[in-house]
Amino acid sequence: MTVEVLEDQFNLVETNNYPEYSKFPFEKFNPVQSRIFEIFKEDCNLVVAAKTSAGKTICSEMVMAHEIREKSGKAMYLAPLRALAKEKIDDWTSESHHFADLNLSICTGDYRLTDKRKKELEDANIIIMTSEMLNSRCRNNKSESNEWLKNIGTIVLDEAHLLTVGGRGDHLEVGLMKLTEINPNCRIVALSATMPNVDEISEWLNRLNSKKTFLIDSKYRPCPLNIHYHSYEEQKTYDLSEESKIDASIDILREYKDDKFLVFVHTKKLGYKLKKDLEQFGMNVEFHNADLNKDKRQEVENRFKNGDLRVIIATSTLAWGLNLPARRVIIAGVHRGMSEVDTYDIAQMAGRAGRVGFDPQGDVYILVPGSEPDKYVDKFSTPQNIESQLLKYIGQEENPRYKTLAFHLVSEIHHGNIKTIDDIHEWYERSLAYFQSMDLEDTIADNTIELLLQVGAIKQTDGVFEATSIGRVSSMFYYSPFDVADLRRNFRFLFANRLESNDVALSVALGNIDSVRMGFVSRTEAEEMEDYHYMVRQNLGNGIMDSAVKGGYIYYCLLNGLDLGPFSSLGRLMQSDFERTATVLNNLDSMAAKWNKRKFFNEVSLRVSYGVKKELVGFCKLPDVGKVRAQRLYAAGFRNAKDLVGKFDDVKKALNMKDEKISQIIQSAEKLS
Repeated sequence: MTVEVLEDQFNLVETNNYPEYSKFPFEKFNPVQSRIFEIFKEDCNLVVAAKTSAGKTICSEMVMAHEIREKSGKAMYLAPLRALAKEKIDDWTSESHHFADLNLSICTGDYRLTDKRKKELEDANIIIMTSEMLNSRCRNNKSESNEWLKNIGTIVLDEAHLLTVGGRGDHLEVGLMKLTEINPNCRIVALSATMPNVDEISEWLNRLNSKKTFLIDSKYRPCPLNIHYHSYEEQKTYDLSEESKIDASIDILREYKDDKFLVFVHTKKLGYKLKKDLEQFGMNVEFHNADLNKDKRQEVENRFKNGDLRVIIATSTLAWGLNLPARRVIIAGVHRGMSEVDTYDIAQMAGRAGRVGFDPQGDVYILVPGSEPDKYVDKFSTPQNIESQLLKYIGQEENPRYKTLAFHLVSEIHHGNIKTIDDIHEWYERSLAYFQSMDLEDTIADNTIELLLQVGAIKQTDGVFEATSIGRVSSMFYYSPFDVADLRRNFRFLFANRLESNDVALSVALGNIDSVRMGFVSRTEAEEMEDYHYMVRQNLGNGIMDSAVKGGYIYYCLLNGLDLGPFSSLGRLMQSDFERTATVLNNLDSMAAKWNKRKFFNEVSLRVSYGVKKELVGFCKLPDVGKVRAQRLYAAGFRNAKDLVGKFDDVKKALNMKDEKISQIIQSAEKLS
């Protein structure tokens, strides 16, 4: 038997029975952890399916500590979100934690893989990553000489039901396929919510590395959870229905006026409106969302945990793993736009109810449409299966485009692992999709290859596939081949027509790419960018899709230091990822296009990254000078870095910085002159 199912161990084990290298701040392991205690030393896979707050992280720490302390091995922890990865670093480096003396390294999408960081990964006892970063490092294993991947003795998959999340799950699936090829001896520890088919996931993990697999199928929840369904009245318009959700939420909040609440909303517009209405009732409330910077989010979380903040309104991201429970949770509706929210998202939000050690129970209030409440009660009472996302497609059923599959195939072709159609089928046989009997029909494989041929990401000679410059750049920098192809097309047009200095044309060249065109434009967004849309039509005609105009508008704002308004969260995401985009453009240039535009792309990168106009970009090349200080220098009459030379007193007056810093800035300005 390759998978053995275990239940909770209610004969609790005292924590001082665990080896002395790890100390835990409580006397006894709980029923889940006590079961793990029996097997944490075995060379096996572990799947821990347990409720939120059942102590799954402690289970993973028990296994990782054994790997590092007793086996002198290396552990990897895969977090579902960057924010959770950083939270784990904070937890595990605190002086009171038994990992505090270890070397920890974090490597997520906002960290560049420099030589220094590669050395850090080689020396680390614990590496913390997202699934996308794992897949990227595995796919470039040979070219980057990532020998440290072979030294991972245990990998922990936190929130392993991420496998079923569209746009994310395929990266985890393929990352595990790649890692277990590179390092077949690595133990897999999967932490998951209780899903109907966790046994199937356990069997797939066993198939990947042939290790005996234990599934702990837990029923334990330290704080009992009560789920209540409240109907709201649907109105004639969408906005009026949103008001009904607000009214229902306020009624619940006012009924339990002494309790702390998390209120989950599915749009920022609803969140801001609810916050405003609650403040009118005198409630102490904050809205936790992507528009807040890191420091403000941390302040909100600390005030909620330890201070006077009673209500946090939050978007669903907060539900994925961050340690922020409340006595009561309201889920304000079951639709995100026109789409129904997935059951695993509802389960994640509901799991935040009830603070262990503080509350006798947790209560969740799910607001459902009054026209068909029974439908949603049935739906959310039955969690959905974890299903592979590898064969998800876009377009109509009669003309599907398997772009998710294409993204992964182009890398396998680039690295020579796939050369023929037969190779595709052999690669696919290790996937969760194949294990779940999702057939990779010949038409799917053929159509996906044809799609890659059409955009020029691969070429085929005598039946053998080979990556082109577009495919190689896509593979190397973990970028959609369809986006890379669009960037090459757009900038070829830009340079051929000498439009480099036209910010409207430049912004459209950056924003009119496949992944952005698949987005949605709301009425509010369309109104916000109406003037820009007019400029696009004036400069480039009427052929640009609204969603591409939206992408262009965000870049136009970033290139000119303008307020992003309702686009702020998406804008920050595009801004934080632009260094990678600039790298893609520079490599397209050097590997194939031969535009010789490195200086231009680097200037664009500075403008987008700092959010400054062209006339300020030279100042941002100086140490400790960002957008605000560049604006101060410009306002003081300086027009370029050369103007600063020999003007110590004037620069100091403009920037109000220490003499040492001013000297460093002027010295750098001299070198740039």
